[in-house]
Amino acid sequence: MKNKIWSILCPVFAVAAAVLIVLSALNFRSGAGGEETASQANWSLAEGAVTDTLSQNLAAVIPNNMKSVKYPDGILENMKPLYAANSHTAALLSIPGTEIDTPVVQSKDNSHYLTYDFYERYTTETSSLNYGNIYLDYRCSNTADISKNMIIHGHTTGRSDGIPKQSFRSLYDYRSKDYFIKNPIMKLTTLYGEYTYKICAVFLSTTEPSADNGYFFNYIYPDMSENNMVGYIQQVRQRMLYDTGVSLEPSDKILTLSTCIYDYGKSVDTRLVVVGRLLHEGEDISIDTSLVKDNPDYRRPQIWYNSHGKTNPYKGSAKWEPSPD
Repeated sequence: MKNKIWSILCPVFAVAAAVLIVLSALNFRSGAGGEETASQANWSLAEGAVTDTLSQNLAAVIPNNMKSVKYPDGILENMKPLYAANSHTAALLSIPGTEIDTPVVQSKDNSHYLTYDFYERYTTETSSLNYGNIYLDYRCSNTADISKNMIIHGHTTGRSDGIPKQSFRSLYDYRSKDYFIKNPIMKLTTLYGEYTYKICAVFLSTTEPSADNGYFFNYIYPDMSENNMVGYIQQVRQRMLYDTGVSLEPSDKILTLSTCIYDYGKSVDTRLVVVGRLLHEGEDISIDTSLVKDNPDYRRPQIWYNSHGKTNPYKGSAKWEPSPD
């Protein structure tokens, strides 16, 4: 009986080992020139937030013969193991130097992966599992032609044992400009390409118009035109917690990471947003630290000015609305 069990398990463990070997060999490259070494990118699925029992869980969901899986045309070889485990796999996200290092999924809506993990297990805030999974906005293009604004959502809820797996909790640290200086690069590998983004803005935004004079800044819009993006950039610059010194132009493609935060109080539904823009061709990944400066008068919601007895200098500002035209 014991030998029979091992005869069943050995092929499964072999598949898991093969998956780990493939994933540990991942190498991030810039989508616009430039290349990073594996040690700089440091993407390791075993440490990267999918699960604390990776080999067991991947072995359970990846077919013994990965060749039997029907893959999308043009998929990268190093994305096949994750796609085999979950066909909702959209990308890999890594921010070198932080704890964010995880697969990204995409569903037909923006609600499913709020409560389901990478293995399609329902998760709750009180369970020992992670709370949901980091996911790409359902409206974003997960093809070789990525959206102008690739939007990724994620909870900040961590595990009860403190391991921040499948969580955007590390984004909280970007409220400090010193943290940004140490960790200014984000890397995204989709099913079809590899992209490097340089963080250009960190800001807070409320989700309820009632909190800010009837206005909601719709930063989660995938396909703005260049003309329309001018207004978007103005809104971002008003809200930046500090000036990163990194340029952002209407022609740039961007990556937006969004998570819940309560800096304006528990009653104010707020998002912490970290925006990166695609590395320009030939551009170095380093930043000019002399250009990083505090922005003490960054834009807050009207409800904050009311509670602090202050006048809102942005009250009469134009209310930008996103548009593809």
